[in-house]
Amino acid sequence: MCLKAVTSSSDAPVAFPDWRQGIATMLLRESRASGRVSGPEQRITLAEAVRTYTINGAWQDFADGWKGSLEVGKVADLCVLGGDLLTADPHDIPDLPVVLTVLDGEIVHDLGTG
Repeated sequence: MCLKAVTSSSDAPVAFPDWRQGIATMLLRESRASGRVSGPEQRITLAEAVRTYTINGAWQDFADGWKGSLEVGKVADLCVLGGDLLTADPHDIPDLPVVLTVLDGEIVHDLGTG
């Protein structure tokens, strides 16, 4: 069996350190400089793009049993955006504010408290 799992990362300096920009790039396939679309047939869906940062990345690390998806018993690493990722124009995704960040079940960033 041949498994094909594409993974993404926000590890700077080899990639832009913001997963929101990465998601937008996968949906749009547009040059930030010119706006020209490169490989429109290589665009992927929002769900596919999110998976590259979540469960696919955990699978690559042989860690999908304890991270990569929101399930009882897995670490709670997540962020909450101040907008609807599902309905946002892909051009606007990089600017959706992060209002809450949870790392290993602990709140590490909360715009609502400060």
